[in-house]
Amino acid sequence: MSSKIKLLLRYIFVGALSLFPLILVIVVVNYLKNLGVSAYLSLHDYTDSFEVTLALMAGVVGIFALLGFSIEKYGRSIFISMIDSTFEKIPAIRSVYSVSKKLAAMLSGGEDGTKKEVVLIEYPKEGLWVPAYLLNRHENICVVFVPTSPNPTSGYTVLVDEVRIKTTTLTLQEASSFIISMGADFPQKEAVSALIQTHQTSVPTL
Repeated sequence: MSSKIKLLLRYIFVGALSLFPLILVIVVVNYLKNLGVSAYLSLHDYTDSFEVTLALMAGVVGIFALLGFSIEKYGRSIFISMIDSTFEKIPAIRSVYSVSKKLAAMLSGGEDGTKKEVVLIEYPKEGLWVPAYLLNRHENICVVFVPTSPNPTSGYTVLVDEVRIKTTTLTLQEASSFIISMGADFPQKEAVSALIQTHQTSVPTL
C-alpha cells in the first residue's frame, strides 16, 4: 500500500513540474494585470475620467518607450541625465541612487552593464562552482556578486583573489537564464565544463 502511495505522489509531483512553466507565466501575467489595474484605479481617483486616465497611462507607456529608444540608439537620455544631475546634488539619497543605477545597468545589460564579466568562482567552498558577476577590481582583488537561484537579483557580494576566478564568455542573459532555470538551461555547457575540468586537473594532488 505504501509503495502505491509513493508512486501516486511521484506522479503528482511529475505532473506539477510539467505545468510549472505555465503556472509561472500565469503568476507573472496576473502580477502585471494587478499592477496595471492598481495604477489605473489610482489615476482614476484623481482624474475621475475614463478617457483621461487611459490617455495618461498611454502617455506613461510612450515615455518609457521613448526613453528606451533614446538609450538604445544614442547611449543616453537627456531626461535621465537631468534626473542624475539632480539626485547627485542631494547628499541624503545620492549614494542610494548611485548604487541602484549601477545595479539596474548591470542587470539590464545597458550602459556599462555590457562590460560586466560573468566568471566562475568556488563558492561557498572549494569544489563547488557558481557563476558570478565581476563588478569591480583593485589590483588583484575582485569584487563579484554571486546571485542565488531562482532569483538572480538576490545574492552575496564577495571579495576574491583574481587567481581564484575563471573568466567565461557567458553573457549576462545566459548566466541569468542558467540561474533562473536552476540549471535546467545550461548555455555553453561544453566551454564551462572544460574550464572546471581544466582547473581540477591542474590542482596538485597530495
